[in-house]
Amino acid sequence: MAPDERRAAIVTAVAPLVLEHGRMPSTREIAQAAGVAEGTIYRVFEDKDALLHAVLEEVLRPPDSADHLVEQMAALPGLATRLLALAERSQARMREVHATLMVMRPLMEQASHRGPGLSPPRFLVEANEALMDRLTRVFELSADELAVSPLVAATAFRALMLGAHSPGMPTPSPLTPEVVTQLLLDGLARREARVDVGGA
Repeated sequence: MAPDERRAAIVTAVAPLVLEHGRMPSTREIAQAAGVAEGTIYRVFEDKDALLHAVLEEVLRPPDSADHLVEQMAALPGLATRLLALAERSQARMREVHATLMVMRPLMEQASHRGPGLSPPRFLVEANEALMDRLTRVFELSADELAVSPLVAATAFRALMLGAHSPGMPTPSPLTPEVVTQLLLDGLARREARVDVGGA
C-alpha cells in the first residue's frame, strides 16, 4: 500500500471510531480499523495531533461540489422544498462534525495556550467559508421568496443546524429537519402575535 493510500485508510478509519466512542481512539484501535500495523500510523503522521487535524479536515470536506449541490437544489420546486431537503442532507453531517469537533476541542485549547495571536487551522477557516458560500448559493435560488438576504438566510440555517447537535441538547434533538424548516419559514411567534422588528 502506497503512503498516500495508508494515510487515507487511517483517516477514513478514525472518523467512525470517534463517532462510536466519543473520544480519540487508541493507536491500536485505529490500526485494527484501518488494517495496518500500529507503527505505520506514526510513519504516516508526525503525531496524534497531526492525525486528528487530518481527520477533522476529512470530516469537514463536503461529499460533493458546490455546483452539484446547487444543481440538485435548483431541480426542487420552491423555498420550502429546498429548505427541507437541505436540512435533511445537513443533519447527518452536522452530527459527524460536532462529534469530531468535541474530540478536537482539547487540542484546539492547548494550541490557544501556546502563545498569543494563534488562529484556528487554515483548513477550519476555509471549511467554514466554503460552507457559507454553498448555503448562500442555495438560498440565492429562492431569493424572490426571502424576506432577508440569502447570506442572512444561510447564516440562520447554519446556526440552527449546528445548534441542533450541540452538547447538552436533548437526544434526539427537537430541532429535526422539519422543525428547522418550519422555524425558518414561519418564525417562533403565532401569526397573530408577530410584529415587525425591522433590520431584516
